[in-house]
Amino acid sequence: MEPNTEIKKLTEELGVYFEQNKILSPLSARIFSMLILTDKDGLSFDEIIEGLDSCKSSVSTNLQLLQTQGRVVYFTKPGNRKRYFKIAPNDIFVQLDKKIEQWEKEKNIHLKVYDFKKKLYQKTNITAENNRGLQYTKNYALFIDDFIKNLIQLKENLQKTFNSDTI
Repeated sequence: MEPNTEIKKLTEELGVYFEQNKILSPLSARIFSMLILTDKDGLSFDEIIEGLDSCKSSVSTNLQLLQTQGRVVYFTKPGNRKRYFKIAPNDIFVQLDKKIEQWEKEKNIHLKVYDFKKKLYQKTNITAENNRGLQYTKNYALFIDDFIKNLIQLKENLQKTFNSDTI
């Protein structure tokens, strides 16, 4: 497969992922994907338009959206009036924090359901230990807790790696 064709295919695949998971709008997702996949420090406005075969106004609007969200930043090069775009340096950490917060909320709701049902079953003749739904809720909350710990460990490892790269 030709490298350019492979990049376009992977840009589209990543874009669809970001779009379907409601992370980004369709064109923003494709722009973000291009910025992930580039081997350059950043892409110019013209390179993004050409790579996505999109109109200037749509690309401009979506770049502005990505900048407003803090996902993308721009920079200039000395002697060059063009703006170049790249993923914000802290984006991965912001996204990990959001995922951790999301999983914390889900864990807490499962624990609340577990506590509620456990109290409910104590008032009846149903034993909590033999209730599959209750055991599922408890085990799922434990799984989420482990998952959160792994996300925190990933973030710490990435921070150490990024910090050691700058030394």
